[in-house]
Amino acid sequence: MSFRINLDQVVKKFDSFFALRSFSEVVKKGDRISILGHNGAGKSTLLNMIATLTRPSSGNIDYEQHGARLNDKVQIRSLLSYLGHEPMLYPDLTGLENLRFVARLNGQPHDDACLLEHLETVGMQKARNRLLRTCSRGMQQRLSIARVLVSRPQLLLLDEPFSGLDSEGLARFSKFFSDSDFSWLLVTHDMEQAWSMANRFWILKRGKLIHSLDRADLSHANFLELAREGTMAGVDQ
Repeated sequence: MSFRINLDQVVKKFDSFFALRSFSEVVKKGDRISILGHNGAGKSTLLNMIATLTRPSSGNIDYEQHGARLNDKVQIRSLLSYLGHEPMLYPDLTGLENLRFVARLNGQPHDDACLLEHLETVGMQKARNRLLRTCSRGMQQRLSIARVLVSRPQLLLLDEPFSGLDSEGLARFSKFFSDSDFSWLLVTHDMEQAWSMANRFWILKRGKLIHSLDRADLSHANFLELAREGTMAGVDQ
C-alpha cells in the first residue's frame, strides 16, 4: 500500500470567517487532482493544510505510508513537495548549486548528471551556471519546478505553479505533469489546463467542496459547466 492522505471533516476558520468548511476527501497514489474555484474559495488554504504549513481549526488530516499512520511532521514533509508563487531558492546560487543544496537538504544523492537531467526537463540546462538573481521570473519558476522534482516526493502540491511562464513553458509543463507518474494536487484558475492535466477535480465555492469529480465520468462540456459554477462566488455563504 502506498502513500495516502485522509481528510475528515476539515474546517479552517480565521476569527469568524470560514475559509474551509467540513472538507472530506482521500488522496491516493496516481491521483492528479485539479482544484478550482473563485478567489477566496479556500483552494490555497486547503493546500497549505495538506502541506502541514497550517493546522485545521477542526477535523483531521491523516497521512499513511504502507498502511501505517504517520505522526512525525518531519517525516510527512519529506514525502511532500510544495510549489507556490515564490521560487524558494537562493538568489546568490546558480541553478545547479540550488539543486545540489536542495538534494543535500532532502538527503538525496546529488550526482550532477542526475541534477542536470532535471534542468534539462525544465529547459534550463544551458543556464545551469547562471545566478538565480540574474534570471527572469519565468526562468526562476522553471528552476522552482526542477527543485520539487529533486526529492522525488510521494505528492506534489502545486499552487498556480505556471505563473510567469511563456507559452513554450506552459506547454512543456502541462505535458510533463500530465504524462509523468507523479501524484499531485494543482490549484489553478485555468479550466482548460485543469481539464487537460488531471484525472480528478475538486471544485470549491465559498469554502465548501461542491463537486468531487472523476474525469472518466465527465465530458469536456460537463466539466466546464460544473467548473464555471465554482468560479461564481455567489451572494450567500
